[in-house]
Amino acid sequence: MERLDTERLHLRPFTPDDAAGIHEAVYGDPVVCQHFCGITWSLAEVEQWVSFHHLDTRYGDLGYLAVTRRADNRILGLVGLRPYVATWIVWQDDPHAKHARMEMELTYAFGQPYEGQGYASEACNAVIGYAFRYLRLPRLAYTVNVQNIGSWRLMKRLGFRFQRNLRPEAWDSVIGILDNHLLDSE
Repeated sequence: MERLDTERLHLRPFTPDDAAGIHEAVYGDPVVCQHFCGITWSLAEVEQWVSFHHLDTRYGDLGYLAVTRRADNRILGLVGLRPYVATWIVWQDDPHAKHARMEMELTYAFGQPYEGQGYASEACNAVIGYAFRYLRLPRLAYTVNVQNIGSWRLMKRLGFRFQRNLRPEAWDSVIGILDNHLLDSE
């Protein structure tokens, strides 16, 4: 995945040297992990994750990018595009589907000190532009817990529309969908 630059940020593939920074910002913080990955990870686990995603993102069109601030190169969080088979979703528009859908997710997590400063919006908009203009993906879909108010607000600012997840055991999640309207004009 290529490097993306915005006014204040660099979005780039992770390097092995990023493990401590992303552990501090995301994976070592129980508040951030509550909605992103469930539980905190050890630094050793993050080092393995970074090593894998360094190669995965570097040699492919999808993956996780480190979000660093241009002013000081500090790691603020991560953003990425990840494919998934949506086995835990019952879609409102097709509640009786006989198969699971393959979806592309816009995913993100930022350290608490960097919330409320527009960094997540800036980074996500850059990745959405890449996904829709360069990769020409038809849409992005992201499941979010109803208690994650910050993520709801961000998705709304980014233009996502929302559907309820009709799966009974997923009563506490909704699906955000962002369609690629650039494809409508072709």
